Amino acid sequence: MDSQCYPGGCQVVPVWKLVATWPSEKAEENIILISDDDDDEGESTQGSSVLFVEPQEKSPLEEKKSEELVDEEGDLVVTYCKQANVMPHARHDCTTRPFERRESDTCSPLGKNADICEQCYCYICDKLAAECSLWTTPSLCHCNAHNKSNFWKAQRNFALAGVLATFNLELLELDTELRRGGDLLEKFIKDLSVAYNKYLTGERLCSPGRECCCQPKLPPGQCNVCSSQNMEVVYRYSDVFELVTRFLNQAEQESPKAAAVMLLGAAKQIALHKDPALLKNCQNLGPTASIRIAVPFLFQR
Repeated sequence: MDSQCYPGGCQVVPVWKLVATWPSEKAEENIILISDDDDDEGESTQGSSVLFVEPQEKSPLEEKKSEELVDEEGDLVVTYCKQANVMPHARHDCTTRPFERRESDTCSPLGKNADICEQCYCYICDKLAAECSLWTTPSLCHCNAHNKSNFWKAQRNFALAGVLATFNLELLELDTELRRGGDLLEKFIKDLSVAYNKYLTGERLCSPGRECCCQPKLPPGQCNVCSSQNMEVVYRYSDVFELVTRFLNQAEQESPKAAAVMLLGAAKQIALHKDPALLKNCQNLGPTASIRIAVPFLFQR
């Protein structure tokens, strides 16, 4: 027999009745047990005849427990499972948004490729898809990029490695020194493009010593009609030569890795330069103004 305490006093009730009235899992009220067994005082109540029993709140894990038989022979049972947190992932790996793959479609978003979740990343830019400025841009469409396409892999490598992608380096091989050389080389290529295009335009000069064919005849260079008909285009490589020379001087001050990138990159660029004068003579230009003389000299450096 045990006693159960109520607000109006204590009442002795049978144990079976006490068990029958034991609070359910959702009960929030406290139960006070009064023991009449002296032998259990030291062990169960530590000298006190009153024991407060409070219902324990179930953890979220216990509330969601479910049993599923996986392997009958091995007695393998899944007792608990829950949906995992969505981790950052490339758009083509998203489990909540369907993705359509093609080799190199950049015209417009395919299917629902433009749709994203909060953790979708751009495969090309390697940043959140919501922050990609080219996600749905026509002729670029980063939303269609995926890792099964050689085209998109090349686009990703160039976006992450920049001009260093032309050296066939793995992304894991790119350290601070290589990236430093790559940044300097990329800026040099832009400046070189401007200077080279200006060189290709040339300068229009009046040919000296040409006599005037008009009436009355004027001294050479004074007749506008004859001068306009006898203009000669002169191509001076001097500005390009000076730009390349400054870049090579800067490369010599950098670390060996950065210098190697800069020198190889510069050599590749000037190797593509052509002489617009073709089979004409050197037009009496100096060694730095003539591309035929200047380029071999730069290669020697």
